[in-house]
Amino acid sequence: MTGLGVRFHRGAEALRDVSFSVRPGELVAVVGPSGCGKSTMLSAIAALIPPEEAEVRGEIVIAGTPVRPGDRPPAGLGYVFQRDALFPWRTVLQNVEVGLEIRGVPRQERERRARALVALVGLDGFEHYYPHQISGGMRQRAALIRTLAYGPRLILMDEPFGALDAQTRMLLQGELLRIWFGSGTTVVFVTHDLAEAITLGERVILFSRRPGRVAQIYDVPFPQPRDPIALRGATEFAELHAYIWRTLAEEFRTALAPEPAAADAV
Repeated sequence: MTGLGVRFHRGAEALRDVSFSVRPGELVAVVGPSGCGKSTMLSAIAALIPPEEAEVRGEIVIAGTPVRPGDRPPAGLGYVFQRDALFPWRTVLQNVEVGLEIRGVPRQERERRARALVALVGLDGFEHYYPHQISGGMRQRAALIRTLAYGPRLILMDEPFGALDAQTRMLLQGELLRIWFGSGTTVVFVTHDLAEAITLGERVILFSRRPGRVAQIYDVPFPQPRDPIALRGATEFAELHAYIWRTLAEEFRTALAPEPAAADAV
């Protein structure tokens, strides 16, 4: 993307002059203060911001195809939201099959592919459970493989593990890395958690306070695939975290500072 800016008609400017590129098959993590426009950026990439709601400037191109406000979402794109968004009236297996069903994949083939993914993330035995009958972490696993089932070229992930406990988050981070590695799928992963960004991303893109801009881009040198639990205990991880945190902490402080009072009229 080049020069992406988003200003909502209600007056708030969410993003200003955001430019970066993502290589095919790369997993990049985007981190920044709350309210800095990370989720808005994903919505712009997915063409989910109606023109009547906001002015979207700049250029977004996916695999050579421009993305414009008001267009249909780009082909080959998957989206994993903060909430699992599973259909409560469908079982785990039926939820995973949804995308394949919409694409007209024959029933036996979509069930075969869905069962393979269910087993891949350790949900075998829970195929016929409904979302309310399984844990939050299990629901998020089901949501992830529902997106993976139809083979998107690009997956946008908006803090999908944010509501989970630390242990479950690390488990799902490992699952994501294991499934993604070698798949050729491109992933843009938004998070407010710097440790998570370093654990997952081949690069970490640091956003400034609102209006969000690219403050820094950091290469993450740890080889893939990674073991999140082992990586968190490494000295090199702590050093990189401390190095990036110095910049991120300043953005947090500025974002939390009260707005300056307007000057008195003369």
